[in-house]
This record gives sequence, C-alpha cells and structure tokens, in this order.
Amino acid sequence: MAPHDVSCPRIPCEEAWAWEGLTRRDVVVVADRFAPFAGEDRVYTLSGLLALLDSGGFAASGGHWIVHAGQGIDAADGELLEAACRKSEGAVRLADPEAFRRPSAPPAVVHKSRPENVLLAGVHSPVPGHCRAGLRIHRDNELVLDHHTGEHVQGIVIVEAMRQICIAQFETAIRPGLAPAAYAGVWKRIDLSFEDFLFPLPATVESLITESDLDRETHLKFRATTSVRQQGRTVATAGIEYAMIVRGRIDTLERRKADQATRAYLG
Repeated sequence: MAPHDVSCPRIPCEEAWAWEGLTRRDVVVVADRFAPFAGEDRVYTLSGLLALLDSGGFAASGGHWIVHAGQGIDAADGELLEAACRKSEGAVRLADPEAFRRPSAPPAVVHKSRPENVLLAGVHSPVPGHCRAGLRIHRDNELVLDHHTGEHVQGIVIVEAMRQICIAQFETAIRPGLAPAAYAGVWKRIDLSFEDFLFPLPATVESLITESDLDRETHLKFRATTSVRQQGRTVATAGIEYAMIVRGRIDTLERRKADQATRAYLG
C-alpha cells in the first residue's frame, strides 16, 4: 500500500501466494450500492460475497481467500463477514478485521448532523497545519443515493471530502487552542483539478494549511492545499480559501443578507 493510504492496512497482495500449501486469493468487498464496480472476480458486493460463502462456492477455486474492506462496508457488515469466515474453518479470512470495525469521525468534527454523511475516518494531524484521514463512504451517504455514471465515485464526493478535511483540521488541531465558541465554515474560493477516477476502494484525504490569519478569533482566515489519493495515485487536488467564523456572527450576517435577498426578490 502507498505511504499516503492509511485508511486500511493490508496484507501484501499477490495473485498466487503459497500459504500452508494452498493458493492465496485476495478479494475486495464493497457495499451493494457500488455493484457496478463489482464486475470482475476480484471485487464482490457484500450480498454477493455472503451468498457465495454461504453456498461454499468459493471452495471451487481452492486455497485461502483474504477479504479486504472496500467502501460502504461498516462494522455490522464486518460482523456478518467474520461469522461467515468462522464457518469456513479458516479458508476465508479478513485481511484486517479492525479495518471493518474502524468508525468514521464524529459528525460534529466535520459539521454534519447524520453519521452516514461523514466521509472521514481516523482523522490525524501530525502538526496543526497538516491533517490526514481515510476516506470512508457510507452506503447511504446523501451524495451517493442517486448516481448513474458507472463504476467510479462521483466528483461531488471528492469536493465534500475536501471540505470535511478542512473542517476536521480546524476542529481537531486549531479549535482546541481558542476561546470556547461554535464556528461555521464559509468558503470563498476553490481551485479544483480532477486528475483521475476515484473508485470505491480505500483512499486518503489530506489538507496542508499554506497561509492563515488568526488575528481575529471571531473571523479566522485560511488557505489550504487539499488532495485525495488512492493507491499512490493523486485523484484530485484543490487550493481552498475559507474562513471559520464564530456562529453568532455568521448567523447575524446571514439573517441580514437573507432579508436583503427577500426584499430584492419581492421588488
């Protein structure tokens, strides 16, 4: 696995690997939501893999199966897979059981209300200006419920993951050093480049703050470079300018502008 991909540690993967005299086979399991991606014999949907294991169909290929976690798989799915693995008497194993149990970040850390809409897990800031997290796409995330463009994950998920990593960086690495207050993020500019497709496999999201203005604690300004990487590939990069504004201040500003917009619309 590439150094940047911290979301799911893996056992080294070879097409054929001698293990206790049998052949090793590595496969990925993804949520049924990502069924179009499960189009070849190395990727399975959760329901498809469970049905195969229940039927004993995997035994036809011989050897040991190692199952890796793809996107849309949560702890409950991991429990189902672990139970199926136990029934196989060691013929099927999870590559990293903890990867199936690892929770997403708390919704408050990325300013969301519903856990399924959180796109990050394992948020880590080695220094305040650098933040990294694994990409975690829930099968019922609001951005993947109505998507019809093939096997890849749509670009709007990348944009939201970049927004969330900036918020998470503020809440976990910068916010603790400030006076108690609730903040809201306001985006001024995003210069975004897509460089490759993102697929429903483990990936990482990073943010590096390149400039900041912390003179006014009620209105903090940042410039950051963000990126999404998958298996050593850079999927997308963006330069982002944004501000973190104390909630009461932004509420007052927003209410005033909402009134102005309404008056303008009504003539």
